[in-house]
Amino acid sequence: MTKKVTLYDISKRLGLSVAAVSKALRGLEGISPDTRKAVIETAKKLRYKSFSEDFPGSSGTEGRVLFVVDSRFITDPHTLASYYYVDKALKEIGFRSALHAISAADDDIPEEQIGQDGDIPALFLFGRMTAAKTEKLSARSKTIIMLDHEFPYSNIDSVIVNHYEGAFLAVRHFVQHGHTRIGYIGDKRLSSGFLERYRGFCDALNFWGVEFRSEYMYDLRFEDLFGDVHFNLLTDKLNYGNLPTAFFCANDPIAFVLNHALTAQGIRTPEDVSIIGFDNLDSCQWQSPPISSLDYQREQISAQAVNLMLWRMNNPDAPFNKIAVKPSLAVRNSVSSIK
Repeated sequence: MTKKVTLYDISKRLGLSVAAVSKALRGLEGISPDTRKAVIETAKKLRYKSFSEDFPGSSGTEGRVLFVVDSRFITDPHTLASYYYVDKALKEIGFRSALHAISAADDDIPEEQIGQDGDIPALFLFGRMTAAKTEKLSARSKTIIMLDHEFPYSNIDSVIVNHYEGAFLAVRHFVQHGHTRIGYIGDKRLSSGFLERYRGFCDALNFWGVEFRSEYMYDLRFEDLFGDVHFNLLTDKLNYGNLPTAFFCANDPIAFVLNHALTAQGIRTPEDVSIIGFDNLDSCQWQSPPISSLDYQREQISAQAVNLMLWRMNNPDAPFNKIAVKPSLAVRNSVSSIK
């Protein structure tokens, strides 16, 4: 079977970067006429089938960088916001992308869902996926970047937010406002990110000299047997008669459910209970009151991921990388000071 020709093959032949080859084939600015001509001639010589004017007319996912996500989470605000910045970063260097959902039913991935090796320049795997599914996806492209999730033992590059440091920032903010009764709400079994946020929270309490009180720790099980997540079950789990003065929530949807549940019980945010979430979704600003949250730094993570993709294309046999981007705290009106 004839080997599929990739952008990397052309770049290696000409001694150019993959980004430069991509721009040349798409007719973008920043490439000299001589370089563009050399790239096109080499593409023709190598029988690279998707260059220049052929791009706009191509169909399906062929020639596109795929942003792959579990079909259950494809409309999630965090997914869509992350894809927006990845797509933006890819377009700036001349790559097209496509948001691509895969079934959560099983770990088998039919070829027609993703395509064959060589059809796709790179795959971005976003969010939670099983190890078996990740392994099968890694056989579909030489360049794989994991976003928002990782497997410590896998040979796959990843770019994530620093979940652990984010929890430290949340606890520090509470401590700076005089809080000593601080609780946590999450599910450390849900994902590696949630586990790191839980660990960061516990270590931050110890670092800042705040007592760990088990009655304020809500490490719940939000995922059902079918893999669907239900944050609303928190409403029936809270002990409204014995609450801390502040809660760190492992993500924003949990913070929203908590805020609504407290309001329904006549408990005020932030006067009675302060709240900090994680991910800094746009909807944080629409809550009543607007919710403070750890900013996921989507634009920075996307830029790092695209740079890593290009580096991997040029260094296919180099050791694998894990990049952790430090979050920042977006302060709004959900934290009050203890007087």
